[in-house]
Amino acid sequence: MKNYYAHSLEGRPVEEWQPLEEHLQNASERAEFFADCFGSKKWAKILGENHDLGKGSCAWQAYLRHANNIIDEFYEFYEGHPSHAFVGAKWLNKHSREAGKLLAYCIAGHHGGLPNWNDSADSALKTRLEQEYPEVIFSHSVPEFPEGLPFSVDQERFGFQLQFFTRILFSCLVDADYLDTEAFLNREKYEWRSLYSDIQQLHDIFWPNFNQLRGEADQTTKVNMQRAIVLEDCLQAAKQEPGLFSLTVPTGGGKTLSSLAFALNHAKKFKKRRIIYVIPFTSIIEQNAKVFRDMLGDDAILEHHCNFLPDDSDWKTRLASENWDAPIVVTTNVQFFDSFYANKPSKCRKLHNVADSIVIFDEVQAIPVEKLKPCLEIIKELSLNYGVTIILCTATQPALDYSGSFKSGLQNIREIIQDVSRLFSELKRTEEIFIGEYSEDNIAKQLLEHEQVLCIVNTRQQALDIFNALPEADENIHLSALMYPAHRTAKIDNIRKRLKPESPQPCRVVSTQLIEAGVDVDFPSVYRVVAGIDSIAQAAGRCNRNGRSEAPCRVSIFELPKESRCLFFQLATQSAEKLFKPFCGRLTTPECVKEYFADYFWKNEQWMDKDGILKKCDFAQTLDIQFRELAEFKMIKSATETIIIAIEDDVAALAHSLEFAKHKGAILRKLQQFSVQIYPHQLDEIKDWLESPVPGVWVLRSRELYQNATGFKCRQPEGNAFFG
Repeated sequence: MKNYYAHSLEGRPVEEWQPLEEHLQNASERAEFFADCFGSKKWAKILGENHDLGKGSCAWQAYLRHANNIIDEFYEFYEGHPSHAFVGAKWLNKHSREAGKLLAYCIAGHHGGLPNWNDSADSALKTRLEQEYPEVIFSHSVPEFPEGLPFSVDQERFGFQLQFFTRILFSCLVDADYLDTEAFLNREKYEWRSLYSDIQQLHDIFWPNFNQLRGEADQTTKVNMQRAIVLEDCLQAAKQEPGLFSLTVPTGGGKTLSSLAFALNHAKKFKKRRIIYVIPFTSIIEQNAKVFRDMLGDDAILEHHCNFLPDDSDWKTRLASENWDAPIVVTTNVQFFDSFYANKPSKCRKLHNVADSIVIFDEVQAIPVEKLKPCLEIIKELSLNYGVTIILCTATQPALDYSGSFKSGLQNIREIIQDVSRLFSELKRTEEIFIGEYSEDNIAKQLLEHEQVLCIVNTRQQALDIFNALPEADENIHLSALMYPAHRTAKIDNIRKRLKPESPQPCRVVSTQLIEAGVDVDFPSVYRVVAGIDSIAQAAGRCNRNGRSEAPCRVSIFELPKESRCLFFQLATQSAEKLFKPFCGRLTTPECVKEYFADYFWKNEQWMDKDGILKKCDFAQTLDIQFRELAEFKMIKSATETIIIAIEDDVAALAHSLEFAKHKGAILRKLQQFSVQIYPHQLDEIKDWLESPVPGVWVLRSRELYQNATGFKCRQPEGNAFFG
């Protein structure tokens, strides 16, 4: 029989190439292994055995020889580069109009992406399955398709379940195919994978480190006594069967490390494969990842988000980022949820590694309300049919439970904290009071009455207006997301130094919402412009955080005159304002939060799937799935552009070295600490001030423009592009 090969080796004889039969077998075994944890081995086996069936034609084998300048018995069949992905898809669809059709999507898309069933493009699956392809001579047999689906069918969600299942199978195939190809073509690279410690080893590393940390803290303080209760509740809950949990803990209650303790113990008991932390803001990912590294070691954590670019030499991290083959993954809402609606192999490849894991959603209330229903469907499906333990972690637990008025909600959520009301009462360190309307100048005067005070507002311009109303002094500090990370970190370090109780210094900070997102600071007084109750609670978490004052400290909520608000912000504020009187002084209590979210969700019910993603999923019940349209789901619609702030000579030199660098990854990683994100329309407005050493990289050298945007006592010109 003629020799059929899947992959060639440049400059090597055909005898050293990878046989097609070997590749199909290896991919099949890997895909089976990946799908075993959600009961789909037979489905994945068929995918692996048939995904490269099109390479079994004389025409494709001739192409492979031609690409390597080999002349043999296949030479006469050369006709260029024939498609091979749709051959296996057509073969499966021919033999089963249901199971075969679902699997056909995966095989057809394993290089270019999951296709639509039908659209105007030639790449639509329906169109491609009707075309003729070179005859496959390679020996193959009719597959034995599984009987029935491997998940509990919910008729009301059936379309969503089918497209979800297909995408997870696609993930198994893509990763299996890539890994076997890599193992053959680049064995050294392949062996860099899976060098992480396993969950058992991390469990054994964590507890001595955590116990030492606790031993060094004063366990007799009220805050630490309550943190101990939180930990104990987490450890007891970790013994419960996998499923849906909520962890409702006031800010400063120790939920980050307690949730990790839960996850490690739960993973050990139920043999879960990995722990995935999903965090809403890139601004706090590094902080949380550092906490985990302090407990587990520098090499235990995989960070995967847009702000983290591994060094070119860090092969382990770069490879694990492709498929999340690591025991602890720290990522963002954007990376996580976008991937579950994506259709590209690179985005979907990791999805099967979410199955049979523990997923912790930190600050779950930060999921945008207009994306809430599509996100809840993912959470629901993972916990119901893919063996995932979900923990919804927050200080302000949104009303996500199923009810007659909220049928998209989650069922059977178990609260980890045994007495939430008592915990909040014991950790009550602030009183939140609405003080009325104030101008920027008058708020500045209020701030000057305090030695140490934090003021949080909603927009960059509001922050600058109040900051510029303060006198120029070292103790008056401005924070903005427009500051590049190194600048912002230096500011926060200075703030923490000034707040040290053993050597306190005057410290008045005016900030945008970035400081609410888990930044560990402790002020005796906080001012917050009107916002949703969840935002007010986050602001309160920066006040008397460590309980140094036995009496509650004041969080003053104020309104600015003529404040413009977008629709969603208006609705959040309206829902909050009606609670200011009945819950005066206790706006962060669970009772107030519950009423707030009930009202806020009721107002936004019609917006919870603004893009109509779930309606598109419903159409999948006929198996005519529009994967490309579903991939239009984006947690953040407006992509941002990265600007390198090169106002220091060494940064400018580093940025311009990109032009001549062969490997740019290490340089870009260093420059991340000097980069900010702006929207495309803002980029267009300031392009005259920018340089571009390489395509797609923008460099700002104007110190004046940067200083204007970040508050160096410069009044802002109208329409400053940084404010957009």
